[in-house]
Amino acid sequence: MHKHSVDCIVRFHDVKRLVELNRCIFSLLGQSYRPLNIILVLQRFSAPEVEETRQELRSLLEQTGAPTLTLCNLEQPLPHDARTLLLNIGLRAARGRYVTFLDYDDVIYPEAYALLLERLKVSGAAIAFAGIRVVKVDVFQQFMRIKQEIKSPFGLGNSLRDLFDGNFCPIHSFMIDRERINGEDLYFDESLTWEEDYDFLLRICAKYKSDFARIDSSIGDYYYKEDGSNTIPVNGLHSPEQVQAYAQVSTMIEARRRTTIVSPEVQSGHGLWPVKPDMTIREFMTAVPGRT
Repeated sequence: MHKHSVDCIVRFHDVKRLVELNRCIFSLLGQSYRPLNIILVLQRFSAPEVEETRQELRSLLEQTGAPTLTLCNLEQPLPHDARTLLLNIGLRAARGRYVTFLDYDDVIYPEAYALLLERLKVSGAAIAFAGIRVVKVDVFQQFMRIKQEIKSPFGLGNSLRDLFDGNFCPIHSFMIDRERINGEDLYFDESLTWEEDYDFLLRICAKYKSDFARIDSSIGDYYYKEDGSNTIPVNGLHSPEQVQAYAQVSTMIEARRRTTIVSPEVQSGHGLWPVKPDMTIREFMTAVPGRT
């Protein structure tokens, strides 16, 4: 494990969206923190598509001081929707002490990783969070135009108690210290293709110390795209199939809350004493006040 290196896992599934990937990688090029390695995980790209992707990014990654690139390509035909598997492939390729995530169609600000890493060091937490600005955009062939900022689309929150209540932290809002987390806990549940990142956060934050001190500091942008390519529709309207699938996911998430044990370290860190060896996330939510 490289003691000072940050790995950023980027998943990418459609070669026709190289313009968006280029913007994403450009934001990583601008990070003030080094050393930084980008783990780009592709979903079933052909050899020409892999080469096209390399060529698109070459001019960025050949800049002096640019991040290094680790490229992985999923080739197996199943599962059809491999977004969660791509995250696990990225985790298996990680070599740095610190791990972050960034989807190809979002961006991160230059100070983001330095800020998150500082919080990990100061707090001794296993995972540190900051805020993400959400903007609605029109998508064009060569660019995206920001229309407006959207306030609190994921719900309000500023604490672990609020995170247990609802997923207000996008996947690029946090950094993980792998040295403080058991390796067997660092995985995403591949049975989920929605809320896979939230399920991951419920498990990790119930067991390990988390830090929310910079949750009011925005470190990146999440794009709500008007072309309908987000997982969650910007108009809030789902097809009947999506409604049914999301209902099943919601049931699984609630089961996670009712069965996952909150560690004594997390309990005592939030003022609960004496700690209960069998306290679940749902019980923790009752015992600790939420956002006021």
